[in-house]
Amino acid sequence: MTQTGPDEGSALFAAVREDVRALLRQELRLAQTELMQKGRNAGKGTAALGGAAVCGALATAGSVVFTLRVLDRYLPPKTAAFLLTAGYGAAAGALAAWGYAQIREAMPLYPEETVENVQANVHQAFPGDSPAP
Repeated sequence: MTQTGPDEGSALFAAVREDVRALLRQELRLAQTELMQKGRNAGKGTAALGGAAVCGALATAGSVVFTLRVLDRYLPPKTAAFLLTAGYGAAAGALAAWGYAQIREAMPLYPEETVENVQANVHQAFPGDSPAP
């Protein structure tokens, strides 16, 4: 039976500590990259929802009076007003649906790949241990 001296044990401990530090740094970089990508996707969805809000406001805003007057030349006033409102409403609905889909795609807002990698590393380091329920 061989015994390791104090120098060998401390060197082994230092090597393990450095390996753990390197692994943690790598996982943190991966988490940062993943969260930045999710933030970009959520930003696109948020911008689309902002566009939907603007289109919804246009459906009732006074800035549509010119278009309404043009339609009044060819259609009865009530029909012209309905068509204009329906057009802006449809645009708002389409932008809202797209924006909502972009935000859902970005969910959940935690680094999934990093969590999976850390779990795999823990299971690899401690193969006999099972996680607590």
